[in-house]
Amino acid sequence: MKKNIREMGYKKPRKWVYDLGALLLEFCKGKIRVEGAEKIPEKGPMLILANHTNYADPVYLAYAFHKYTKSRIHLNFMMLDDFFGADTCFTKGFNKLANLVNSYQVNRERITKNQRNFFKNILLDDFLAIFFTGTRSRDGRFNYMLREERPPTGIIHLAELAQKESGNPVKILPVAITYNVLGDITISFGKHRTFKPRKVLIGSRKKFAEDIINTIGYKIKVNLDSLFANYLVQYAIQHENDSKSAKLNLSIEKCQDDLYSIVTSLSEKNKININMALLNDSYFSDNFFAVSRHFEKKKAIEFAPGGKYIFDKEKIKHPPYIAKSRTKDEVKEMRLTKKIRYLMNIRIIDKNMVYNSNKIIHLNEVTEEVYKRVKES
Repeated sequence: MKKNIREMGYKKPRKWVYDLGALLLEFCKGKIRVEGAEKIPEKGPMLILANHTNYADPVYLAYAFHKYTKSRIHLNFMMLDDFFGADTCFTKGFNKLANLVNSYQVNRERITKNQRNFFKNILLDDFLAIFFTGTRSRDGRFNYMLREERPPTGIIHLAELAQKESGNPVKILPVAITYNVLGDITISFGKHRTFKPRKVLIGSRKKFAEDIINTIGYKIKVNLDSLFANYLVQYAIQHENDSKSAKLNLSIEKCQDDLYSIVTSLSEKNKININMALLNDSYFSDNFFAVSRHFEKKKAIEFAPGGKYIFDKEKIKHPPYIAKSRTKDEVKEMRLTKKIRYLMNIRIIDKNMVYNSNKIIHLNEVTEEVYKRVKES
């Protein structure tokens, strides 16, 4: 198998690159937490599916497999062919660097037959990591992959083709990568599954893919910054008719007490993947004020005399703004000023950073009752 795909550009993983990368990450500013590493099978073939919100996701994922598996698993990555746009010297240099950690390119619009065969051959006995959203999700959401016009079945079909050829079931491992505003990174592994085609069940491949994606969604870590953001949105909605003023006052003490009650209640319900360290009083207090300072720098809240926050009701409630997606041809036809504005917008979630759906994608559906209890108390 390796002989065939070497002719197509496959390169053996370089152990020294991973060792050097792991060493550098040990000095990373943020703290890297890996959960569920014991669920990683030590042998392939394996398809690793992960969410994608940050350019550094492949680095942290490679680190987790290299550092937390006995056999020091080295991954192969599927990467978009136009990652940095035009075929420039910078792009060529980046692609060479990416190849050092076994990242291989695919066509953004449609994977070619040769590319599909290349990745299928990797999955005959090796490890392949795919960020299933197809590109970096700028607001963290990935449920758009479940739309009817773009069902997420291609990733499962790839594993299915490899299974048919080799006779070995391909393990499919869900991974959730979460960042918080304090610079911490959490990588959470779920239990691997294998796809068993059932001809009698129409849409079984689609349902299997949706279940895997939902598993990743529920594995996304809920941090204090996302609870804080969600609380402010709920607070603004509940008090939007209290006065005609656009500004809203909130006692810092009340905010802290309410958030602690929410953390406690959510942990009791055990419905979301929450950071249990938040239940530690000193940890909670330190993080609470660190997150407060972050939101102040982002101009989401203001500190006021008397131990109060001041924030704008409408800005807090406003969801992230993502520019309407355009094709490459449409972008080329834009006038210069419009093109610059578009390229800036697609990279900027609304300046109001308080509502980050990456970490609260499943939070609203489980917190409604909790907020009612907190308000009543």
